[in-house]
Amino acid sequence: MTSRWRAAGPVTLKEVAAAAGVSVATASHALTGRGRMTDATRTRVQQTADELGYVANSLARGLRTGRAQAIGIHHQHAAAALAKPYFREFLAGAIETAHQHDLDVVVLSSDASQPRATTPRVDGIVVVDPIGDDRRARELMSMSVPVVAGEHVPPQLSRCAVVAADHETAVRTLLDAAAARGARRPLLAAPDAHSGWGILLRDVVTRWCDERGVTPVLVETTFGERSVALHRELLRPVLAAHPDVDLVLGASSFVARGAMEVLRAEGREPGRDVLVAACADEPALLSEDPPVSAIELPAHALGVACVQRLVALIEGEEDPSEAVGSVRTVPAPVHLRESTAGTPARDGV
Repeated sequence: MTSRWRAAGPVTLKEVAAAAGVSVATASHALTGRGRMTDATRTRVQQTADELGYVANSLARGLRTGRAQAIGIHHQHAAAALAKPYFREFLAGAIETAHQHDLDVVVLSSDASQPRATTPRVDGIVVVDPIGDDRRARELMSMSVPVVAGEHVPPQLSRCAVVAADHETAVRTLLDAAAARGARRPLLAAPDAHSGWGILLRDVVTRWCDERGVTPVLVETTFGERSVALHRELLRPVLAAHPDVDLVLGASSFVARGAMEVLRAEGREPGRDVLVAACADEPALLSEDPPVSAIELPAHALGVACVQRLVALIEGEEDPSEAVGSVRTVPAPVHLRESTAGTPARDGV
């Protein structure tokens, strides 16, 4: 096997071009999938590079093209988020897709206590779960490089291209299933106005209720709060004040589990007296009694779709001006379980 290392150093692009009988520019375009040429020429250059053991010098290529050959991934709490399956699966999908385009992936610093000291050297950025009071997200989304948000953008941040789960279809599926079982008055507990996801959930539930002449009970939570006890105490007075609520829809599994604790303490049976569902599935919901209906968030597919869209913007395959504010969705499966299988008990019924 020919080594790319010789006495004089590594094989150069100029040597590949000479051996293939093309210009240096043609060789560069052929090896990066750019430019216009015949398939035979592109194949000949690639075969020549393989035979010589050529490996592109990323620094030199970056100086020629102005590209870093890397994309950045931002999450408000990246290190802590790695403990959660959702972010790990999202990151796996993003990395797999980036590597298909020979792009490195950089998890960007997410210290929300201070602004960035330097501008990250990346060709584009994916902001995962953008939150309105995230200073770093605001800085990154104002940069001149393409940005794709992995979920809906709250009004406090700059508009950009968005890839999100199809929450509307999934939430309506849950609501329709509960209505078919007799539910009439839903309570939604979802993140506040700093979360574009929370805003969307409230909008979907409100419109669904408007279509039926019903007023929903809306409770604001904090995005990322993972305490069942905190949500239990938040929902206790609300459920006591609204005894006609017959469906509790929690944005997270922690909200749904907190609601079930409140209902049991009041002598009401979750899944029969009051139906319960969550907008984000987690294994713990399967262990509840009864198991809780939930929407499966397609984290891996979202990671793939976000990077695919970002690459299209970087390569000029999608018009950046048309992309701003536009949303592409990924299907979000709905798992109907026993918590929405019963018929809510009503006075006089």
